[in-house]
Amino acid sequence: MMAMMEGRCYERHDFQVLVLQEFGKRRPRSPEETKRLQEEYLRLLEEIPRMWEEFVEKHKNIYERFGYLDVVVHDDLRVERKKLQRGRPKEEKSKSYRITVRLDDELYELLQKYCQTKNMSESEAVRQLISELKWKRF
Repeated sequence: MMAMMEGRCYERHDFQVLVLQEFGKRRPRSPEETKRLQEEYLRLLEEIPRMWEEFVEKHKNIYERFGYLDVVVHDDLRVERKKLQRGRPKEEKSKSYRITVRLDDELYELLQKYCQTKNMSESEAVRQLISELKWKRF
């Protein structure tokens, strides 16, 4: 599996820190490699502003909407946008059961009027009416 860094970048400085952290994982094994890495580091410092501008331009709609980009920097210093998560976040106390109920016209109209007067959805109304059963004796 490839090593990589992930981070949220609001501006070029955040992007630079992320790229340089990934670059900093490289360890030289010889004096020649140390010199090569130092040269590459200086070249990278000059290159990062252009990389950031191109990256923002490529993902302009996301950056303008959120004001940041979630970035993935691979060990070979390729950068890509982390994909947005889809779907609604899980509720802390999720509803596990789903029921379907058929109603005749009269009951449906009654439910609609109740929902309008209480300003709630049909699901909320049914939950509320069922929860009132807790206090009644059978």
